Amino acid sequence: MSPPNVLLIVLDSVRARNTSLHGYHRETTPVLDRFAEGATWYTQARAPGIHSITSHVSLFTGYAVAQHRATDHGVSLESGHTIWEMLSEQYGYETGLFTPNSIVAESSNLADFFDRSVGPKRRIEAFPEAISPQDVSGDPSYVEYVAECLRDDRPLRSIWNGLARLTESGSLAHAPSKEHGGIYAEELLEWVDDRTGPWAACLNLMDAHYPYVPDDEYDRWGGRKLRAIRDDVPDGPLVNAGFFEDRPWWQLAVLETMYDGCIRQADAYVGELLTGLRERGAFDDTLVVVTADHGEGFGEPSVVSPGARLVDHNWGIDDVLTHVPLVVKQPDQRNGEAITDPVSLAAFPSVVERTLEDDAPSFVSDEAVLTTCYRLEEPDESLSIPRAEQDAYLGPWHARYRPAEQGVETDVHHRGTEMVVHAPDPRSSYKRSRDPSGDSIESTIDALERVNIVAGERALSDDVETRLEELGYR
Repeated sequence: MSPPNVLLIVLDSVRARNTSLHGYHRETTPVLDRFAEGATWYTQARAPGIHSITSHVSLFTGYAVAQHRATDHGVSLESGHTIWEMLSEQYGYETGLFTPNSIVAESSNLADFFDRSVGPKRRIEAFPEAISPQDVSGDPSYVEYVAECLRDDRPLRSIWNGLARLTESGSLAHAPSKEHGGIYAEELLEWVDDRTGPWAACLNLMDAHYPYVPDDEYDRWGGRKLRAIRDDVPDGPLVNAGFFEDRPWWQLAVLETMYDGCIRQADAYVGELLTGLRERGAFDDTLVVVTADHGEGFGEPSVVSPGARLVDHNWGIDDVLTHVPLVVKQPDQRNGEAITDPVSLAAFPSVVERTLEDDAPSFVSDEAVLTTCYRLEEPDESLSIPRAEQDAYLGPWHARYRPAEQGVETDVHHRGTEMVVHAPDPRSSYKRSRDPSGDSIESTIDALERVNIVAGERALSDDVETRLEELGYR
């Protein structure tokens, strides 16, 4: 029997509470809702971190954020620690990464651990069919680039693309319509068509990521008037948009409405991909994991630190940022099941390995379910509030999740203070003082074995820095 294919779909920035899968009043995830009927739905999944880089490193390696400490956008990992390398080297899989996420595909070296990497595609060249400087490895001089162009089938058009880059007349603008999930789902299916053996792929869809601009087809709850308000919010990081000064916080609720349309859009492209796999006869033979790397904040007051407002996914440890959807279909699975135990996405490598061993794989484990955020450990200029008033926003933040009679209880550690937060459902939570007889989350974090998998940090090009800023990062 051939080993199963492996497909990890990451709905970037999609929080559980805004999915109809989790009871949201808007039908944002009809595809995921139907998919869960024949799969295993983990109702209390938690992201290992609240940023793309931290959560993806945990997803790929199985280590908690407090273990790997890979928190910088330009992080470079040592080879030999990811599930993708294991699948390739030990089991003969061909591996592929498909994403417009600059952090996963460009600023870090995570893409290096795949045989094939596609994305981002934001730069719009005058002649996209010809080569451009980004297609030439290394950092070529213009003379070296021209020499490469002369070897191309379209030398003049390739040289023109280089001139456009040199004069910055080529577009670097973030263009969600040119980076939507359908493009990457199609690329993945074309890649699958060319495979003759087992394959393993990660598809990261950025449709629901900032700047929250759904295509008209999926903008079901926004419309022209709300889009005009959205367009009034300055481009760039939301922490610099004036919400901490004089911009009204209700405008973030408008962005949440647009965000809901974006979730619906990402969900539709997941449907296109799953349909494509069925048409190719590959669906039943594939382990499919659909999840998100973190949630999103739209100005909600932090339950953990009420003096803080949660904006984008910059800081904090609240459930709006950590509670994510997770639906898993094992090869040939037909019956649906809901599991209410808290689970961590960091169990993904273990689930893959146990699937290959046909050993009842599950995200439920004896390991503590943890989320950690090290963002803003010191007062930072990225917050447009006085340094003396930034204490509520400063990390580190740690959370440990355990089952409750209803929902989940979370042990939280924030800058020396420990508490318990109870979340009976995805839209409500409250906190209470910690029982002093229990073991502290700080002791759990301290007991973790640190792993040395970070080789260093990569220098980021101006192009990548620009792309990160367009996506709301500083």
